[in-house]
Amino acid sequence: MKKTNFLISTFFALLILVSGMQNLYAYAPQTEKVDKSKQARILITTDLEADDMNGVILSLMYADQYDIAGIVWTAGMYHFQGDGGLHTLGDITPNFRCNAQHCEHRVEKPADLTEYRPVDPTWLDRIMDCYQADYQLMSKNSPNYPTPAYIRSVTKVGNIEFEGDYRFETEGSKHIEACIMDNDTRPLYIQHWGGINTTVRALYSIYEKYHGTPEWEKVLAKVTSKVRIGGNGEDNCRADSKIDAMFPGLQNGGYSRGFFSYGSFFAASYNSERRVDDELQPYLHADFILDAYKKGHGKLPEQIWLMGEGRAIYGEPIIYNYGLITYMDWSKSAEQGWGPESMIGMPRADFQPNDWSICQFGCASFIDIGLRKDVTNRGNYFLGPTPEAFKKGNHYTIVMWEELAARADWAILEPKDCNHAPEVTTQQLDFNAKAGKKVSLSGEAKDPDGDKLSAKWWVPAFSSTYKEGKAEGLSVSVESGYRTEFTVPEDAKSGDIFVVNLEVKDDAKRPMTRFAQYVITVI
Repeated sequence: MKKTNFLISTFFALLILVSGMQNLYAYAPQTEKVDKSKQARILITTDLEADDMNGVILSLMYADQYDIAGIVWTAGMYHFQGDGGLHTLGDITPNFRCNAQHCEHRVEKPADLTEYRPVDPTWLDRIMDCYQADYQLMSKNSPNYPTPAYIRSVTKVGNIEFEGDYRFETEGSKHIEACIMDNDTRPLYIQHWGGINTTVRALYSIYEKYHGTPEWEKVLAKVTSKVRIGGNGEDNCRADSKIDAMFPGLQNGGYSRGFFSYGSFFAASYNSERRVDDELQPYLHADFILDAYKKGHGKLPEQIWLMGEGRAIYGEPIIYNYGLITYMDWSKSAEQGWGPESMIGMPRADFQPNDWSICQFGCASFIDIGLRKDVTNRGNYFLGPTPEAFKKGNHYTIVMWEELAARADWAILEPKDCNHAPEVTTQQLDFNAKAGKKVSLSGEAKDPDGDKLSAKWWVPAFSSTYKEGKAEGLSVSVESGYRTEFTVPEDAKSGDIFVVNLEVKDDAKRPMTRFAQYVITVI
């Protein structure tokens, strides 16, 4: 009898074990492992203002999407640490851009500043601790996250003493130099969320070592073919340093203009109440933010800065300390001497506690949700503080807010309890057709979690060149499912381009969406 009971117990134990193994197999990481060396290679330089701190956090939450070559703290016109009072800004950078005045009468003029809105020197280390804490489960949900050890190894302090200061080599400048000179042949997208001075120092070091040597032409070719300068930085030192003359052919890049940059998503930032329209507003307020990712969703999203959340931002005067206040009043900041007189008279923007605040997230251009790089998928962030500046990308923006909420679960839950993006496949994305002709389009999709999928077709007029992207009302023959037809308008001209989207969304609580974009060129 005991033997029988033992056998029965053993049988059920094995059954439970096998069941558990099947469960583990069924919920293996839901994202296929990729070769990181095939992803876009990005190097972030940042002055660690609150918008940049949020950007670094999001860059880490999406770090499975690209290959981070480095995170380098640098100075800029809005933030520099000083050198302990030995020098002033005017001593080091006479041609500065810092637009402060007297900073509530702390100085007579900005040239006298020995520091300006210094940032927390411990912040990067603490955010690395947060990444390490969240990595265990995030990496189960996607095996493409870099290890915490790697991220720490490429996080460096650059030239932080003064705006535009590239006098000395630093750990940060040496790291940028090493990335430029290594054997990785991919473009190196160097993003400048603050000043460009640490990158300038790296380029100066390369120039000083190799110019006039037999190796120079080879080095010059390497630098100009590899480096992509994202933005000119919040200082004047690109022009002052003459790096473009030193490296003729130096390329700009890093924020692809054609690819949707999610500018209206993560940079719905300064005075955002005036920047975005009604359909985006639900994603900018506490009801969504706290439940979706801020509270109880891991250490990284917990650190995202929100308006008036009750945390003080290190080094900021109260007028810029958005963690404590619920308004942005640039006019008042100018009256207090923290900003230029030209800002006096600007309207104040008021918020509620825990409203979305500010974010610089240049890496967003490299998030792959199926939007093509050769297609215009967004409005122009630089049109100014009007809703029209963002409206063209609103739908994609909502998709990305939803994805952020889904990804926030990855830090706290096993894959079986999380949502993962559907996979959309097609056999053909590019077509040629004459005016008046029909084009048959098709695709397929599957969901790694077994969720029900909905598929819809639509024509983003702003992505087409037909009638300069202003032809509303373009449609397909069938709007749902995985097959449809698009009829090229009779008045389309040779060379006109039409874009048709296949959008696939799962039915999870925190949904995720992927696209296929079909391009039809009129011949």
